[in-house]
Amino acid sequence: MNKKIYTFFAIALFLILLIWEADRSSTIRIDWRAVHEVMPLAGLLLWLLVFAAVVYIINAVVHKAVKKQLDEALSITDGTTDENQSIDKLEDISPKLVLSRKDMDKALLDFLAVLHLLAKGGGKSAAAKLEELQKTIGDDVIIDILRFNIYKQEKDFGKMEALSAKLAKNAEILQLKHSIEEQICAQGLSNVLQEVGESLEVCQDLGWIIESAFKTHAQNGQWEEALQILDSGHKKDLIPVERYKQLKAVALYQIALGAKEKKDSVNFFKFCSQAVKYNPKLVPASLSLAEYYVENDNQVRKAAQVLSNIWRINPTTEIAEAYLRLWPEDSAVERVQRMESLALTNSIRPSLNNLLLAGLDMNAELWGKAKSEFEIFLVNNPATKRIAEIISEYELKVNQDKEKASSWKHKIKDCAEDSLWSCNACGHFSKNWQPICKKCGAIGEYKWRLYKQGTENK
Repeated sequence: MNKKIYTFFAIALFLILLIWEADRSSTIRIDWRAVHEVMPLAGLLLWLLVFAAVVYIINAVVHKAVKKQLDEALSITDGTTDENQSIDKLEDISPKLVLSRKDMDKALLDFLAVLHLLAKGGGKSAAAKLEELQKTIGDDVIIDILRFNIYKQEKDFGKMEALSAKLAKNAEILQLKHSIEEQICAQGLSNVLQEVGESLEVCQDLGWIIESAFKTHAQNGQWEEALQILDSGHKKDLIPVERYKQLKAVALYQIALGAKEKKDSVNFFKFCSQAVKYNPKLVPASLSLAEYYVENDNQVRKAAQVLSNIWRINPTTEIAEAYLRLWPEDSAVERVQRMESLALTNSIRPSLNNLLLAGLDMNAELWGKAKSEFEIFLVNNPATKRIAEIISEYELKVNQDKEKASSWKHKIKDCAEDSLWSCNACGHFSKNWQPICKKCGAIGEYKWRLYKQGTENK
């Protein structure tokens, strides 16, 4: 409220008090439709004053909201106070390009394809992809930059000159054009992506591009190239650290397997060790590294350490079986004792301990222990094929109950599958770990499961 309003309400209130003090008995009668009221004159005046105050407050709020919107409009005209001029300038502003997520993904994929084709010298193919990109994002300056490179490959100097004159009007764009040209010729696709990412400020979407490029190379078996792209994205902080480590471990392990096929034990050990370092939970890498230690100078202690480390954080059937194979001379009872010691370090999947020990106890003819283990397993889990097989054997050998043994044997086909690898992205599962999902193409998404109901997608 300004001073005039304060003064008005103060005077009005003062006059109402004077009327009240001068003649408290004065009244006024109101007869209007269904309203028949008799009230003091001062009271009526006070209600009118309150009504005026409410109207004023509402007016002030509306005025403030309108003024705020007007100020925003005026700010576009660099502080001018001419409202008509502001409206005209607002109408002249170019509309912002708004794309759906689907169109954004398509645009980024087309953009990547144009860069890739340019790097390979495919001018005509790049031009076709550029047309698709232009349909999605319209006439943007990046279209002119890419088209200039296509003209350059086609040696169309007339069009190059005309387009260059257009681009030369903007010094920053011209500098970007030269940078793209140089890197396409000399430094490769991954560096082009980095430079464009800095210049066009699309880092939040380049993470998606980097991972897509990585996936494309990986699916083609080009793991070294995929790793280079992944590292370039990591250097620019375009990929979350955990995702980077997960993908890099997979790539390193696949490169290690390639070295193993070439009988290059030095590089196999190098890349396999790095894979374990980047992802200590990567089961196949730890298994391969332990196998390497045993095959080279029979370093059982180092192999046992590798398997013990991953068992604590990601226990699986394969890890336990590989651990027990390190001592082939052990008797059945010694294998049970060794597994019991290993089980003490597995607090993540206690049911796996029960499953493994039940089978080992049966082999060692420790009937009481075997029964205890598979009964505990069944309290927390459905019967798996392996558990059903163990119980059938137990009923036959210990209880000598052929009917129950036969019943459990018939149940095996309907029981849950033991020890499967399931893709987190689509749910597809496999008996063995896979670097790339056979169903959806996801990389490094297979996780170990104790059991899986049903046999679909195997």
